[in-house]
Amino acid sequence: MPHGAPLVGNVTTRDPDKGQRYLVDAAHLVVSKVPNARFLIVGQGELEHTLRQKIKRLHLEEHLILTGFRSDVLSLQKGFDVFVMSSVSEGLGTSALDAMACGRPVVATHVGGLPEVVDHLKTGLLVPARNPTSLAKAIIELLQDHTLREHYGIAVQEGASARFSADRMIDETIEMYRRVAHTPPVMGTVDSLAAG
Repeated sequence: MPHGAPLVGNVTTRDPDKGQRYLVDAAHLVVSKVPNARFLIVGQGELEHTLRQKIKRLHLEEHLILTGFRSDVLSLQKGFDVFVMSSVSEGLGTSALDAMACGRPVVATHVGGLPEVVDHLKTGLLVPARNPTSLAKAIIELLQDHTLREHYGIAVQEGASARFSADRMIDETIEMYRRVAHTPPVMGTVDSLAAG
């Protein structure tokens, strides 16, 4: 990696739901505007060969590295200037939460639980799924604006610790059990299940 090159990272398995082919296309667009940008895609999975072919076809070998499995993911995330989730389908997006806890600004697709994690224009940027142009535009915006990156970095770190801490999860789980325990059962539900 060239010294001082901005680093964009993605940490997840390499399968179609994670949308990394769109991230590779976005990287191609980003490099045309930010030539020293570098991308790391951390993880392994079934799309390894397909992504390597795409990287070669787009001449991104010097700009985009597929690291495979890494045991030092947290250290890598701390080095990212921008963290990207390019998913086309996603549960909660725990990798994004990890990046946020490290104070990394996040660009994510507007799918699944990611809008619950990333508050658009407050803690990061949300873009449509399957849209390399929008993904690239958001990445470029953050790479070219150090102040904005810092702002989102502080906001995401505070947001992740406040909204997704273990203490809050425990409190909300206990509260849910309390509500359920004090809610009368819906008539017919148990009877219909027993009959079925």
